[in-house]
Amino acid sequence: MLAEEILPSGNAARGQHPASHPLNSARLLLDLVSLAQSTPDNATGWDALIQRSALRSLMLTLQYRDPAIVNHSRRVATLGVAIGQYLGWDGHNLQVLEAACLLHDIGKIGIPDMILQKPGRLAPDESELMTLTDEIACDVLQACRAHDDVIQIISQMHLHFNGATHGFSAVGSEVHLGARILAVVDAYDSLVTPQVFREKYSHAEALDILHRGAGSQFDGNVLSALSRWFEFNGVPTHLYVDTPPYQLVTDEILRAGSMSQLLSYLYLLESLFDGFYISDTEGRILVWSSGMSALQGANWRKARAGYVPEFIQYRSKYGESLAHTEYPIRAALENQRAQTNELQLFHEVDGWVAVEVQTIPLIDAHGQLHGFTEIVRYLSGKLAKEKAGDRDLRLMASRDALTHVANRGELKSQVELRVKEFHETNFSKPFSVIFLDVDHFKRCNDTHGHAAGDEVLVSIARLLQHETYSGELVARYGGEEFVIVCPETKLDEAFNRAERLRVAIQGARVVNKDEFKVTASFGVAQIEESDTGDGVLQRADKALYMSKRQGRNRTNKLTSEALRQADPNMVEPPVTPVDAWRFETKFRACLGVNMLVYKLKALVEEVGAKLLDVKPTGCRLRFGQRGLLPFWGGTADRQPVDVLISIGDERSVVTRGASKLSEIGIVITPIGWVSNNETFQNRARGVLKELREYFAAEFDAE
Repeated sequence: MLAEEILPSGNAARGQHPASHPLNSARLLLDLVSLAQSTPDNATGWDALIQRSALRSLMLTLQYRDPAIVNHSRRVATLGVAIGQYLGWDGHNLQVLEAACLLHDIGKIGIPDMILQKPGRLAPDESELMTLTDEIACDVLQACRAHDDVIQIISQMHLHFNGATHGFSAVGSEVHLGARILAVVDAYDSLVTPQVFREKYSHAEALDILHRGAGSQFDGNVLSALSRWFEFNGVPTHLYVDTPPYQLVTDEILRAGSMSQLLSYLYLLESLFDGFYISDTEGRILVWSSGMSALQGANWRKARAGYVPEFIQYRSKYGESLAHTEYPIRAALENQRAQTNELQLFHEVDGWVAVEVQTIPLIDAHGQLHGFTEIVRYLSGKLAKEKAGDRDLRLMASRDALTHVANRGELKSQVELRVKEFHETNFSKPFSVIFLDVDHFKRCNDTHGHAAGDEVLVSIARLLQHETYSGELVARYGGEEFVIVCPETKLDEAFNRAERLRVAIQGARVVNKDEFKVTASFGVAQIEESDTGDGVLQRADKALYMSKRQGRNRTNKLTSEALRQADPNMVEPPVTPVDAWRFETKFRACLGVNMLVYKLKALVEEVGAKLLDVKPTGCRLRFGQRGLLPFWGGTADRQPVDVLISIGDERSVVTRGASKLSEIGIVITPIGWVSNNETFQNRARGVLKELREYFAAEFDAE
C-alpha cells in the first residue's frame, strides 16, 4: 500500500527509545544540559565568564538568525568597553561587560521574523513576546554556566534608572552599573542605525534623544561619559562600515538551526506556563525561570547554586504529605516517562496553591538519562486567577481597541502619577502635555468613508509612537484626539516637540493614497504648582482649540496666566448664553435616535454617568455623584449635573458626502449648590467635551 511505502511499519521504522523521535520537543532541552555539562568547574579567564565554545555557538546562531544583530552586538561591545574604560573599569570587570554586550541580544534568536522584522507598530501580544527576550537570554546563559554578573547585566539592561519598570524593583544605583552602561550604548547604536520601522538618526539627534531620558530611563552620569568620550575620540564611523557577513559551513548551519529551535521552544515555555526549571540527574539546578522565582521567592542566582529539594515542596492535591518515593521526579526517573500530576506547591507568600506539574525526563537517542525538567501551571486560587487573565485584562483595561495606544483611563492614571511625583519632589520634576486633533476628520469620514478614517487614526498613532521619545505616553483621548505626556519636559521644549510632530504628520502619507494628506492642530501645557491632572489637560485642550480657531495645522501653548488673559472666544467652544446656571449649545453628529443608546453606552460605562430617561426625541443623563450634603465637591465626580440631549427633526439634517448629520442639542444644569458660576461653567464644558468625543461631533463654529 502507498501508506506503507511512504511510512514503513514495524521495527524498521522504530528507534531504540521513544525519546529518539526527532520531533520530541523535550529533547531540545538536552542541548541546554549539554552546554552545562561541557563547562568545567575550574574554568579560568574568559571560560570563567562563559565557555568559549558556548560563546562561539551562540554568536554563530545569531549570525545564522540575522547578521545585523551580530554587527549591532559587536558595535555595542566596542562602545561599552570604551565607556567602561573611561569610567575606570579594567581587567575582569571589562571582560564581564564585553561578554554581556556581545550576548545581550541572544534572546532575539527565537523571535519569528514576522515580529522581529515587522516594519510597523507591534500589536500588544507581539510586544508582550518581545519583553521575554531578556528572560530567554538568562535561561540560556544559566545553562551555559555564565558568570553571575554577565547574567545580571543582561537581565537588568531594560530597567529604567528611576525605577519606573518592574514595579520599582531596582532604582538608580541598585541597577548594576554594567546594565546602565549597556542600556545607553545599546540605545545609541539602535538610534544611529536604520531600523525596519524608521530611518536612522544623526549622531547629534541620537545624543539629544538620549539626554532627554537622563535621570528617568538612563543614568545621567553614563550619558555624560558617553558624550565626553565622543568629544575626545570622535564618532567611531569605522564601526558602521558594512562588512561581508561570516559564511557558515554546513555543520555550523545545522547547530545554529538546532539552537534556534531550542530558543523558540523556550519562548513557548516562558509564555504558556507559569514556571519551569531544568536539573541534572543529581538534582543540581541548571536553569531556573523567572516564573519559578515568582513561585518560590528564590531568584536564579540563589537557585543555580543549590539543588531541587531545597526549593520545591509538594503535597498531594488533597493536602496530604508526600513520601519521598511519591515525588513526581522519582516516578519519572524510575519509569523514564513523562508524568503529569495535580499537586499542591508551597508558595512563600500565598502558602499552598493548586498546580499541575509536568515532570519530563531528558533522555538522549541512546536511552541515557541526563536530567529532567518540571513545568508548572497554576490551577486555582488567587495566583491562578491572576495568571489566567492578567495579561489580557491588563491590555484591555489600558489600551485603545483601534489604535493600541493607551486609552483614556490609562492616560488619566499616568497623569495623576506624574502630578503626585511633581508634588512629592517639591515641583522639581515638571511634565508637559501635548493635545492634538486631526484636522477636518469629519470631512475625511464623509468623503472617504469610515474605514479610511480608522486607517488615518491607526497611522497617526503609529507615527506618534515612532516619533516620541522613550518614556513618553501616547494615548487616544477620544475620537480623533490624541494626548502625549512628556515627563520632565518644560513648556518650550514640549512646544518644539509638538511642532516637530505637526510637521511629521503634515509630510506623512497616512493612507495609501498619494493625494490623501492629513494635518493636525496642537495644544501644549506644562504642569504648574496649583494644577491638578484635569487642570493641565484642560489647559492643553484650550490651547488646541486656539490652534483650530486660528486656521488649524498649527501649535499653541498656554500657561495659567496666559489663559486668564486670553479671549474666551478663542479658547472655548461656542455656547449660547441663556443664563448663568444653564449651559446650552448645539453640534452636529452622524447620529439617529436608534443609535443614541449604543453611543451612550460606552460613555456611561467609562465616566460613571447615569442614564435617567430615553425618549424618541433624546435622553437625559446625570454626570457626577450626589453626596450626603447638597454642596459641590472639589473634583468632577462630586459635581453632579443634569444633561438633556435632544435630536433635531428631519428639517435639521444636513448631508455631508455619504453621511447625514443630525443636529444635537445639549442643555446642562447643576444639581445641588455651587459656590460660583465659573465653577459650573468649567464643569459643563468638561461634560460637553465628553459628549463631543463619544458622538464624534462637529460644532457649527468649526
